[in-house]
Amino acid sequence: MSSTSKLGSRDYWPLVIQELVLLVLKLRRSFVRSIQYLIFRRFDPQLPLRKVLVYRTGRLGDFLNALPALRLLRTRLPDARIVLATTVSSMPSMQSISSAYANLESLPWLEFALPSLVDSAMSFTMMGPDRGLKSLRCLITEERPDVLFVLPYMGESLGSKLKKLVFFRLAGFKGPIFGFQGLATRKTLRRSQYQLGLYEHEVYGPVRAISECPAIGTVAEEEIVMRLAIPEDPSRWARNMVSELWLEGHPLVAIAPGASFQHKMWPTERFITVSEALHQEYGCRFMVIGSDADRPSGVKLEESLGACCLDMTGRTSVTQLAALLSLCRLFVGNDSGPAHVASAADCPCVTVTSALDFPGIWEPWNSRGRVARTRIDCEFCLSVTCCPLKTNACILAIDTDEVLNLCRQVLGVPSPHCIESKFTAASRLAARL
Repeated sequence: MSSTSKLGSRDYWPLVIQELVLLVLKLRRSFVRSIQYLIFRRFDPQLPLRKVLVYRTGRLGDFLNALPALRLLRTRLPDARIVLATTVSSMPSMQSISSAYANLESLPWLEFALPSLVDSAMSFTMMGPDRGLKSLRCLITEERPDVLFVLPYMGESLGSKLKKLVFFRLAGFKGPIFGFQGLATRKTLRRSQYQLGLYEHEVYGPVRAISECPAIGTVAEEEIVMRLAIPEDPSRWARNMVSELWLEGHPLVAIAPGASFQHKMWPTERFITVSEALHQEYGCRFMVIGSDADRPSGVKLEESLGACCLDMTGRTSVTQLAALLSLCRLFVGNDSGPAHVASAADCPCVTVTSALDFPGIWEPWNSRGRVARTRIDCEFCLSVTCCPLKTNACILAIDTDEVLNLCRQVLGVPSPHCIESKFTAASRLAARL
């Protein structure tokens, strides 16, 4: 066989596999659509949408990625009553983690959507024998929505989609339902789907879900806007805090050393190294943010950086955190909820992320591409709670120079008057405090 024939053979089989993958995914989607049309009514474009129910699960960062879809709904249906139903997760482990910093029946991040984007919101837990079914049934009975939008995650499995369809039918909803036409799945043949470009940013899933409805229609890229509505009280509190602590006049950098799981946490010592370099080059001041669980890292950063660093871990509400981040020149932190808050608050982000997931899916929306990440043989494990090899190799492989260079892209060329010794800057700020 000639070399040309061998090359043609090598090119042929990957294309065949990709076509087979697409065929299987399309058959899977057709099956879901058949079940959907079997147990729910189809949409009648002649009927006005007076009441809309939106369902979205997830914690802080997950919820924020659905805000552009909620904003589009509000824009396209200005006269409709929009009701949001949400829960942190159906997984007991995620519920336990979230309960450490939030009341699961009154999620604090709902303030970012209520009342600016939705008219009413209900948060409930999926604990107990009915797994939240009773709460949702009561809401549907009371509101009697005309249509239901289920805002999905990218690549949901066939089983997950079918469970949701049955769940909402058991909850008493019979009308048109949208959010089940996504093509990708993360259960099988993941690398082939990634090569086909089927994996996209998590913001797109909810947007595509609402665009399935003819009343919403096609959504242009420029219509997808990630922006927080920060209440006035926390905004005033943040401005006063920055002013009283004499942090104005210097680039203020938020440091977020925490994350839900250890394999997503860059070592605190490396955050210290980056912060010291930024202070030396730009005269930056620092604010460590996070939950109570991040307090040890916050104390270590504050002790290492001196008076130019303020530890705010566990000391802010979610809206106060957003207000503080809106005043920062830069955010540097792990892939976590605060990164998405910073992005939505128009604070440029440099995110340190592990390689457990595919690139581009969970990056903070307004800072896409400004992510420190390393390719590694065992990447794309999709292990949510821990490193399967117990090495945390992908997050540990990221060096401080990569993060520093991304920070410099945001801060630009340092002005000569910004460069001062760590001792001098700390002494000046200590005197003011």
